[in-house]
Amino acid sequence: MFSHYPLGLRKAQPRLDYANVMRSAVEIGPSWIRDHGYFCKSIDILLTILITNGECKHVSSTIRFLFTNKDLLCTSYIHISQAGWIALLLIPTMALCTVRELRALAPLAAVANVVYLIAVCIVLQHLFQFDRRTISLPAVGNWSTLPLFFGTVMFAFEGVAVVLPIESQMDEPLHFVTNNGVLNTSCLLVLIVYMTVGFFGYLRFGSDVKDTLTLNLPQTNFYQTIKLMFVACILVSYPLQFYVPMERVEKWIKRKVAVQRQENLIYGIRLLGVLCTCVVAELIPHLALFISLVGSVAGTSLTLVFPPIIELLCCYSKNSLTPWIWIRNIFLMMFAVVGFASGTYTSMLQIVSTFAKPNI
Repeated sequence: MFSHYPLGLRKAQPRLDYANVMRSAVEIGPSWIRDHGYFCKSIDILLTILITNGECKHVSSTIRFLFTNKDLLCTSYIHISQAGWIALLLIPTMALCTVRELRALAPLAAVANVVYLIAVCIVLQHLFQFDRRTISLPAVGNWSTLPLFFGTVMFAFEGVAVVLPIESQMDEPLHFVTNNGVLNTSCLLVLIVYMTVGFFGYLRFGSDVKDTLTLNLPQTNFYQTIKLMFVACILVSYPLQFYVPMERVEKWIKRKVAVQRQENLIYGIRLLGVLCTCVVAELIPHLALFISLVGSVAGTSLTLVFPPIIELLCCYSKNSLTPWIWIRNIFLMMFAVVGFASGTYTSMLQIVSTFAKPNI
């Protein structure tokens, strides 16, 4: 974030996206790397599309798990097949994804955040209802699955690509990165929710906890309503994650396609993208393993590899490289490489072994 401002001033473009920040940093680095700015930008775009599409698939799969599981279908008074529910869900999802401005999505996102917090509080009160005297859980899980955990945590940073577009469309963007600004406050709240739900969810259900915690909730009408609240919130989050890859696609279309054909093509690709992510999410089982793989590859690169490189290149251009800057950024990149290698390897092994079993 802090490298974004000086790089924007150098390029006379105060509002750069992540990919162009990467390109600009490379172009002011040492002479031997300056000609590779476009290549680094392309890698950044590819990884951004990978993780944002991975998040869209995650959203689609989560909606499918929440809205079409057998218990919900059986308790519903409206008897519609699973394929019918998915088709119905495609309609509002496609409608939301035709919105091309973040400002238009902001009111919906604000309402969704309130609904989400209410639903989380209700889920937590259920998680707190356990007898501590009967708990017998290992303090630490199997070390062989630690890389999978690392990949899943890195996937949680999928919103990194949306940070700069949000900041660029704020009325007062300087409030975004202050000590108590939008970025720090929102990240702290998300961290608290993740840790609380994860910790107490494991205490409550132990090894029986499922990929989506809501599937462990009682199959009553009240908790089915809570699941529908999550579905509504997730539906709103879909176009937010969809924004970044579609923004890149729109820029390419506006450069390469005749003006009279641009609008129809843009909306056509948006609708096709929604359809593809929903189809892939429906066809691919074992979502957690693919989340870990995408997180290990794309999440690690975007959050622990590229930012240190950008800072080093910016400090190099200002002749302000200090031993502390070197140590801090090299440590981050070494940690990222270890996590990337172990997380990717373990995820691939788990995927291969899982799909090798019969009846998958």
